Amino acid sequence: MNTLPCPQRVFPFRLAAWLPGCYASYLHWLRHLLERLGSECALATWREVPQGYDDTFLQQILGVGWQEAAPAADVEAAVAGRLAEVFSAAVEGVSAEEARGLVEQMPPLRQVRQALPNPNVWRDASAYEVLHLRFDALALLAEALIRRYGKQGELIVYDVLQEERRRAGGGHTGSPAEFFAGFTAEPQEASLFTAGLESELLRASDGEVVLHVRQCEWARYFQERHPSVGYLMACSTDEAAYRTFNAALRMQRTTTLMEGGDICDFRIYALGEAPAPERARQK
Repeated sequence: MNTLPCPQRVFPFRLAAWLPGCYASYLHWLRHLLERLGSECALATWREVPQGYDDTFLQQILGVGWQEAAPAADVEAAVAGRLAEVFSAAVEGVSAEEARGLVEQMPPLRQVRQALPNPNVWRDASAYEVLHLRFDALALLAEALIRRYGKQGELIVYDVLQEERRRAGGGHTGSPAEFFAGFTAEPQEASLFTAGLESELLRASDGEVVLHVRQCEWARYFQERHPSVGYLMACSTDEAAYRTFNAALRMQRTTTLMEGGDICDFRIYALGEAPAPERARQK
């Protein structure tokens, strides 16, 4: 068990492994907005985010601690593949080439490409730093959509986030028992989740997991930087992600750190299954 509090933990963050997924996320957001709002409204909202963007924290993240890494798979080919997948044809008059240009004007991609032209680098990073890379501009985009379109804007954000959670699962499905076994397995290496979460497993079986999250860097990040969209961006699609793995999975949660609670009280269970013998957490 990691005895450090989450804000003091780090993990090896590899830029080349992260970049294609970042491109894919922005491309999916752009396509979704184009389809829901049309090109004029979608692009007006999209272009609002990078205007005047000047973030000292992002500059700090990109400016120190990077080391050369062994060459990874061809990042440019991976990005091109994601672009061809999402924009196989023009969407509302926006071509694949134009979509890439729009994505590359958004933070943090524009700043990353300028500061780190060679993506084969890595550094020890905190969860808070990586969450800033991952979410800052998308949270600004969500805030702009809600400001412009109210509840409709919020629901557009929720829909695209659900799409992202399904895509992140990569089509991986299985039985509830397989889900619970993977969910409770001890991590083999440091990651965003080992750095960013501290949880207590209360009970576990082949049909149910009950745990309390006591520290969450997602909650700290959004409360400090984007409090109005924190639950929407980081918490609202949790059950949808579990159902994507198996349609019988359900989640109960009555309080969250994101909304000011002392814990996040997760109960994830499978419909129609009798409680199985409790499995104690391995120390």
